[in-house]
Amino acid sequence: MTQQWKTVNVLGIPFSKMDMTETTQWITKRLHTLRTDMAHTHHIVTANPEIVMFTTRDAELKRIVQDADLVTPDGTGIVWAANHLGDPVPERVAGYDMLHQVCQTSQEKPFSVYILGANEEVNRKAAEKIRALYPQIDVVGRKNGYYHPDDEEAIVRQINAAKPDLLLVALGCPRQEQWIAKYKETLQAKVAIGVGGSLDVLAGEVKRAPVLWQKLRLEWLHRLLSQPSRWKRQLDLPRFVLKVRKAKNSEK
Repeated sequence: MTQQWKTVNVLGIPFSKMDMTETTQWITKRLHTLRTDMAHTHHIVTANPEIVMFTTRDAELKRIVQDADLVTPDGTGIVWAANHLGDPVPERVAGYDMLHQVCQTSQEKPFSVYILGANEEVNRKAAEKIRALYPQIDVVGRKNGYYHPDDEEAIVRQINAAKPDLLLVALGCPRQEQWIAKYKETLQAKVAIGVGGSLDVLAGEVKRAPVLWQKLRLEWLHRLLSQPSRWKRQLDLPRFVLKVRKAKNSEK
């Protein structure tokens, strides 16, 4: 699709060069736009190096991410890559932080949310946390991610009946991106964001890295130490660096 803001191409993925404030404003503007004025639900992908590497192995996922309405640089690796390629982004726009920034705007202009994904306990706790932190937000419905594929159409109907402004989808990559892309022409939500593990952090099931680790760009290491089972996925980080360097060298 034709973007209305500057992007940087990182291994074929068009990352937005908007900072956190601009991104939040872009999202909230659409949350308060009449759904009838939209061609489809706006699909936002918060992409880190792991997701980019997924797209290098899956042509369909790459097309989905390229066709998203907004791709944010969620990960210090993306910030590094943009700098290395000579076309920097202003800052990291992490999905978890972006979610809170968007929710904070409800203090001035309330909106509604539907939560889809994660297990039942995480889904419930995330909904409770949103209600507690942001009482102006109307959580109009929720559904955990453990459902039979045959129930999917009914779930879409339930979401549409609730008419949320914002749909949070936590089904993991690439399932959440595939799910939103499949139904964005049918959904009545104004904005849909694939939030991945953000619900686990919001629900208090997973601890986010301390601020110092984040500033040192070591959040990936904290996650690996906290969740050792992720080690195979983390192997994509050095592969990502090598691919970016190869892409840079090919331009010379």
